[in-house]
Amino acid sequence: MAHPPQPPQLTQPPFHPQQPPPQKKKHTARTILLVIGSVFVVLIGIGIASGGGETDRGATPPATNPATAPAPVASKAVPTVPKPSAPAKSSVAPPVSKVACADQENRSAPCVVTVGAAFQLGKHQVLAGWKISDSGYGMTITGKARNISDDADSTMFINVKFLRGDEVMANVMCNTGALAAGQVEAMNCISDGTYTKKFDKVTAEAAF
Repeated sequence: MAHPPQPPQLTQPPFHPQQPPPQKKKHTARTILLVIGSVFVVLIGIGIASGGGETDRGATPPATNPATAPAPVASKAVPTVPKPSAPAKSSVAPPVSKVACADQENRSAPCVVTVGAAFQLGKHQVLAGWKISDSGYGMTITGKARNISDDADSTMFINVKFLRGDEVMANVMCNTGALAAGQVEAMNCISDGTYTKKFDKVTAEAAF
């Protein structure tokens, strides 16, 4: 005889009671020590900061290395306007006019002169103001000469040539009498018979 089917039996899982999470161990003493240490460190830092700006009077300042020391900053000078001063009086003597041919050692060498200007040959000086003119017999010269030496008896003989380029256009010989030291006399001049205005250079030289 068949048995009727039995309903399935439900199996209840085993019950495990839930355990509470483990509690962390309290480190109260260590936390207090950390807080006290932090406060101590902060107090030390404040003390160093407040005392760092004071310098010990007996301490020697650190030496400065000239190679690394900053260069001094040049201060900008304020320009000052000089006060106008009265012009100083010049004590320089006026330049002395140079006499032509005075520094020429060889008095017999031709020296360039200017009509009317003084020139010197050896012991004699033809004074400024001499002139040229046509005597009717050719070029002639009127003027004066001085014995500038210490000789008690000195006579001047000179040749004055009028040139155009290298060509002699006229030649005049002039002389004085025997002159004592410092004496002045009018020159006696003789023409070669030629008169011209076509010259661009005048030379003078001692004849004797």
